[in-house]
Amino acid sequence: MRPNPLLVRAYVGRGVRLWLATRALMTLALLWAEMNPLRVSAGGAAQIVALAVGLSFLEIHIRRERALLANLGARPVTLGALFAAPALIGEIVLGLGAAAIT
Repeated sequence: MRPNPLLVRAYVGRGVRLWLATRALMTLALLWAEMNPLRVSAGGAAQIVALAVGLSFLEIHIRRERALLANLGARPVTLGALFAAPALIGEIVLGLGAAAIT
């Protein structure tokens, strides 16, 4: 069963915002450690994606949306994919851009 387009738009948008916030904080941490924030290893990129997805689920818990999402038939696996998609695409684009620059 496909999720409702309104649900997809809302949670993909939330995933984008949380990935941008996670990436900005990781960029600041890497700059503070005097490392290049664009040249992150594949493991580091996977950790950034996992952190963004975890923060997204944490926000669902804080906003108390679990019962609503269960009533709408949105499974946690589907939500995880909706949250991970923008983070994965963003990390791939950043990685390819950094590889093209150097």
